Amino acid sequence: MDSKQRFINACLNKEVDRPPVWMMRQAGRYLPEYRAVKEKHGTKEMMQTPEIACEITIQPVDIIGTDAAILYSDILMIPDAMGMGLRFSPGEGPVFDFLINTEDALNKLNTQHLNERLSYVFQSIALCLKKLPEDYPLLGFAGAPFTVACYMMSGGHAKDFAQVKKLAWTEPKIFHGLMEILTTATIDYVLEQGNGGVTAIQIFDSWAGVLSKEDYAVMAKPYTERVFKALKDNYIPSIHYIKGSEHLLEELKTLPSDVISIDWRTSLGKAKQIVGSDFALQGNIDPDVLLSNPELIKERIATMMQSIGNPKKGYIANLGHGIGKDTPVANAKAFIDGVKNYF
Repeated sequence: MDSKQRFINACLNKEVDRPPVWMMRQAGRYLPEYRAVKEKHGTKEMMQTPEIACEITIQPVDIIGTDAAILYSDILMIPDAMGMGLRFSPGEGPVFDFLINTEDALNKLNTQHLNERLSYVFQSIALCLKKLPEDYPLLGFAGAPFTVACYMMSGGHAKDFAQVKKLAWTEPKIFHGLMEILTTATIDYVLEQGNGGVTAIQIFDSWAGVLSKEDYAVMAKPYTERVFKALKDNYIPSIHYIKGSEHLLEELKTLPSDVISIDWRTSLGKAKQIVGSDFALQGNIDPDVLLSNPELIKERIATMMQSIGNPKKGYIANLGHGIGKDTPVANAKAFIDGVKNYF
């Protein structure tokens, strides 16, 4: 079974010879090769230069042998294309020229022809597909509307995004106006990635876990549902990730994604029991385990495989969150090799 078919089958809850394995944030700062590129270029420059983005995307494929590549980009490229002036400040994370907390600020967003201003993303996809083997999966991604809105309303410093919830409760016209804009833009963006040839799309709703089940049903779910429906209608396999999502699993199983990605604080067995057999699962080793040693990593892989029950049907091995910047490359490779050699 070739790598692409294995990944697609796993997404679609079909039998595979072994589960595919990759890592969130695998194209990034734990790799010396990435840091060497970063010494010469700024983060945004690297993302907006297809040749550099392609090089970084492919690095973990060559270095640690992942079963899929995920495009090197950021979930905040849509608000940048809308004119918010995204920049990445060392030690501060993403920073915008202005935030969306008034109707005037909302009206400043330029929502026309966004995919044209994001053309470098689609050029990067095309270049990656030329350089990767034909039977190798390339994953696209986007931020879910709620998570992207959190940054657009609060910037990159908030911990629990309390001000975002306050705005949704007290200024619903502004909040839901932004969510409508983001949902339309996100659908256009992910469908264009699909048209460009990516194998699957992961939607990161990283911060939706800060919401109660009741607020999730109003503030996030209706918009994310429209994104997944568009992907489903266009036959593009999809993965849904929320950090801290155990209390939301009953809600997630009503969304039309193909895969639910589980963070490290929820057992895969429990997640499978809640969401049932209609969904594939992804995850979920604690990324900090990769700071330890190959022996413990091997033990945790065994625990993960046993927890999922039948890892050869509807399962993608991954971490429960993005790989940490201080992870030894040898340990990252031990995780990838450990999954591959488990069977």
